[in-house]
Amino acid sequence: MYQPLDRKPRERLPLVMFLHGAGDDPHCFDEAGVGQQLDAAIREGRTPRVVIAIPQGDLGFWENWADGSRNYRDWVLDELLPEVQRKYETAECPQGCHIMGISMGGFGALRFALLAPEHFATVTALSAPIFDSKQMLDFRNSFWFGLIVPIRRIWGEPDKERLAEDDLYLRWTRQEDLRGLRLMLAWGAHDKSQILEANVKFRAHLNTYGIVHDSQVFAGEHDWKSWTPVLEHALQVQLTEPAQTAPPRVAPSAAASTPGNQQAGDALRR
Repeated sequence: MYQPLDRKPRERLPLVMFLHGAGDDPHCFDEAGVGQQLDAAIREGRTPRVVIAIPQGDLGFWENWADGSRNYRDWVLDELLPEVQRKYETAECPQGCHIMGISMGGFGALRFALLAPEHFATVTALSAPIFDSKQMLDFRNSFWFGLIVPIRRIWGEPDKERLAEDDLYLRWTRQEDLRGLRLMLAWGAHDKSQILEANVKFRAHLNTYGIVHDSQVFAGEHDWKSWTPVLEHALQVQLTEPAQTAPPRVAPSAAASTPGNQQAGDALRR
């Protein structure tokens, strides 16, 4: 959990639900020194004042699992989001609520945006794997990924109709398909090759269909050292309401659910 050090009583700040990546947990901000850097950015006026909640997502891809054993998305939306709003008296959703994620968490943030856009004003995906139907099928059939990710438990057996329903290339072809969400993508110039290629491809798709978004290629890799300054920038972009007359901003091209209450404590611990 992150909130400004000098937060005033009853100050209703925007809330960011931040989805961590594979191998991380709710302590990732502390371990990477992000909290201290955000405190400095807020003091210097570079970043808006904000409350950031970081749930425990394990290696679950932030999905409601097909086998019914985990319901990460329902838990975050139905239990954790209102709990954080009450405890920290944050701004009302959807205008004051934002979904962000890195890597696996970026995948999750885009899934939240597709399936539950009414909860948030913006969605931000940093270094996210963005799959079309074929790539998702290849991922689910991967022997190596299957050794570390419980693929069948999460998504069940591959189904072409379901894959099409989950395909952002098929689901987001008009501005209206984002349901008012402001979208931001960012990835590293030296990111993992599949991540880099996927984001370049998806940016081209959004541009082809005239879907307004922010995109940024940052000078870095697939790590927290690279993500931290980009996160500051994303907070500045996404938490600042654009002027009504502003033109679309697309960056130029460049090189009691389960888990349940036992995890809420982790999510609310700084």
